[in-house]
Amino acid sequence: MKKVNLIATLSAFLLSGCSSTGLFLLNSSLKIASDHSVTKNLQFGDQPWQKLDIYSPHAQTKSNDKPVLIFFYGGSWDSGRKEMYYFIADAFVRRGYVVVIPDYLKYPEARFPVFIEDGAAAIAWTKQNIKQHGGNSDHIFVAGHSAGAHLGGMLATDSQYLEKHGLTPLDIKGFSGLAGPYNFTPTRPSLVEIFGPEENYPRMQTMNFVDGDEPQMLLLHGEKDDIVGVKNQEILVEKLNAIGNSSKAILYPKLTHISILLSIIPWLQRDSSTLEDMDQFFKGLITKDLARLQNDAP
Repeated sequence: MKKVNLIATLSAFLLSGCSSTGLFLLNSSLKIASDHSVTKNLQFGDQPWQKLDIYSPHAQTKSNDKPVLIFFYGGSWDSGRKEMYYFIADAFVRRGYVVVIPDYLKYPEARFPVFIEDGAAAIAWTKQNIKQHGGNSDHIFVAGHSAGAHLGGMLATDSQYLEKHGLTPLDIKGFSGLAGPYNFTPTRPSLVEIFGPEENYPRMQTMNFVDGDEPQMLLLHGEKDDIVGVKNQEILVEKLNAIGNSSKAILYPKLTHISILLSIIPWLQRDSSTLEDMDQFFKGLITKDLARLQNDAP
């Protein structure tokens, strides 16, 4: 109970606006009780910022058949670092996943599509190397929050980025986005610099690339989100459903842009079931995949 109260207090501190300090304290409190294997700063490309961390169950329980979750964090394309998201890795490792959290180049050093290209390189590296860390390279899932959801959504729809690595969006077994700005038009000056000029905007809107070769998606959004409009979720899932992709959207009545992310922490799920919904979605796709393989067997 003391741990639950501590995490709740730290999360309230995080929501108050002290995000970096709040995340540091929150992650520190979770690490006290965790027993995960962590491999840090693995290089997934030639550039100095192209590094990722891998979290997996304790070495004694390792095998090479665990589902893999690649998580892209948000931060308006201009902030964030992989170390801040231990709490995401902790939640999914406890559910049996190997979790990969990559860094990517951000504004002002980066403009679109550099960070999308970083994401594609991270997925390709994971596909080639994750077995060494206990993961199943055929069961790679992608998730992201906010700008990270946009990044993941682009990789799941616009095939050009993964094709450079000999992959396709269908090498992503499933995608789940939290509060993703999939189809927005930049208006804030920094975002105009990141994605502009205006004629470039169609290239960064995921709905323009939905053509039938996408993995299934689970799109999650908070009804109280006043930063990213829920229309982003609605437009994308409608476009996917229209071409026969049975993707799903869930709207949580009490969640905001930040609390939808924090609700993944098991002790903070009073207002949602985000972790459970994502876990069931991913593992449901594995079950379908295994059933299909059995049916195809001679």
